[in-house]
Amino acid sequence: MSIEEDVWRFLRSKNFSEKSTAAVMGNIYGESSFNPSEIESGSGDGFGLIQWSFERRTQLEAYGTDLTHQLNFLWAELTGDTGNTGAESQWTNVSGYLSHDNFMSGNGSINDLTAAMCFCFERPGVPRLSTRQEYAQKYYNQFTGTAGTPSADSQQSISIPSTNYQVVANSQKEGQILYGRRYRITVSDEKGNGFDVSQLRCTFSIVKTILMEPNTSEITIYNLNSQTENNIELYGTRVTVEAGYEGSQYGTIFDGDILQTIRDKEDSATYRLTIIALDSDRAVNFDIANYSIARGQTARSIVDHIVNKAQYPVSLGSISESLNNSPKLTRGKVFFGKSSDYLNQIAESNGCKYYTEDGKVNLVKLDEMPKGEIFELSPSSGLIGTPEQSDYGITGQCLLNPQIKVNSLIHIDNSLIRAKKISITGNSTVPTMGGSSTNSTRQKIIDKAKEIVQKHQEGKAVYVLGGRGTNSQGQEMYDCSIFAETCYAAAGITMSAPSSSQYSKCANGGLISSDMNRLKNEGKPGDLLFEGSGGSEHVEIYDGNGGNYAAHTANRPIPEQIRHDNNITSPYMTSWGRPKELMDADNGNPPSASGTNTTDSNTTQTPVYRSLDKDGIFRVLKVTMSGDTRGDEWYTSFTAIDQLGGIIPITAI
Repeated sequence: MSIEEDVWRFLRSKNFSEKSTAAVMGNIYGESSFNPSEIESGSGDGFGLIQWSFERRTQLEAYGTDLTHQLNFLWAELTGDTGNTGAESQWTNVSGYLSHDNFMSGNGSINDLTAAMCFCFERPGVPRLSTRQEYAQKYYNQFTGTAGTPSADSQQSISIPSTNYQVVANSQKEGQILYGRRYRITVSDEKGNGFDVSQLRCTFSIVKTILMEPNTSEITIYNLNSQTENNIELYGTRVTVEAGYEGSQYGTIFDGDILQTIRDKEDSATYRLTIIALDSDRAVNFDIANYSIARGQTARSIVDHIVNKAQYPVSLGSISESLNNSPKLTRGKVFFGKSSDYLNQIAESNGCKYYTEDGKVNLVKLDEMPKGEIFELSPSSGLIGTPEQSDYGITGQCLLNPQIKVNSLIHIDNSLIRAKKISITGNSTVPTMGGSSTNSTRQKIIDKAKEIVQKHQEGKAVYVLGGRGTNSQGQEMYDCSIFAETCYAAAGITMSAPSSSQYSKCANGGLISSDMNRLKNEGKPGDLLFEGSGGSEHVEIYDGNGGNYAAHTANRPIPEQIRHDNNITSPYMTSWGRPKELMDADNGNPPSASGTNTTDSNTTQTPVYRSLDKDGIFRVLKVTMSGDTRGDEWYTSFTAIDQLGGIIPITAI
């Protein structure tokens, strides 16, 4: 890895913005061309990456002069958080240039940020500003999207080698032994100082999906010494997992914030520390948009604005080109609320899916081809066992491979896939008109509602207004509309909060009725009940038998916050509704990404599950990466849907 990439990763690991990072690097090029041993020609006063001179050079040399020490010293001077470096804050606000606060937040163009770094921090005798700005832009273009990596300790910098993800020799499974593994697991504090625990036995389970929720990981470290264990429990804020195989099939598979640590014993002699961590939790659940934008903005420019203004730094991943062609705002717009809700609204209104992965925001259309090559999966390239056909695609398992990500494409020869068995009497055939009121789509909604109610009774889920994801105690959070959204998502139907939006979706092509007597005769499990004008006050899920499932209020104790009632208890439920996707499911048509029927009225109804893609191309919707550094487990399990040859369904994952 080059010194330039080391510097980029170091600064980004501090949650420093990409533009400010590029500005620092443009100035480093102007000072030393990234030679950490550079000595100023002529006088010999300047030394190192930014040509420290006089007292600053003396302070650096007392602290340490290798690359890691220079980067830590630079960060201490830049932020004023000097710690044990012996450095002093060196930023001086100068009229006409960006302030320190704006620089640290990345608020400004790359040229302005580079100029501020030059004249407020570096203060060179010969600025050569245009060169610094040119290289700042170059590094921004080159490294944008490259994640940061925390340092292992004050003496060692952790870096991730570049990856082209090829399967290497001896990475196949032979007997019960898996050869060629490579991994590194590090835990770091808020300053980037960390612990490399790779020499110990570690297990991990990492789940990533194409849903608007943080990706999760559970990492267990065995037999830590007491001091390291205490430091991780007290100060650990971030965990990074790199895994794969020796050679080039290696990369980061998780980088996220620590939510909880649990210490216990597996047996009388084996201690273990379990780390629960979330990727993009702060961006999804806590980032607040509080600003206004001018008219004339497209959906793409609004996304850029939200990301650039993010309180918790994120970067852009895959963004659909269709957002550039969206209608422009005819007047200015005020943003006040969760950034993730605004991003999800943009995705919904443009037919996209919004998700986050590795700290990157992604808005993709499932009928567009993702960037990158299609990965070929076969027994010789790591496919394990026999993939199985599911309702809308396939599920399978392969050797751990960082290249298989959410929204990536894989190719599997159809002859290797086991077909789904048709059940003549089960739910795999389509219910016809006039049949049972509970088809498989509705049943999934009710099953998910029951599951959440059960979790609440066990103390694993709570009511939180506006809640989404999990809290610091690891409890799932729901309010009424997010409860409905989650239950519908289990059936493959997008029903985005708040309740007023859910009401509008039922009214747009579906069914809305204020006749509650009609509900008794025509209501079916999974229909929605609304309170207030336009459903603005409250929403519940009808159980099909006069009762309801709902997240009610935080003003009651567990288990009464989220519950099932045998009767509709609120007299204020004034209307009920049914989205078009449920009406289609009643007619035997599974939900689809386009919202259109998957069967024509003039054709014979088809089974709920789809035939395999004729070209064997599948898009990955969910990956679960699991490993044991001292055991056999070292796998990626995946759920994928058909990519070509028709409408791409929304499927529960």
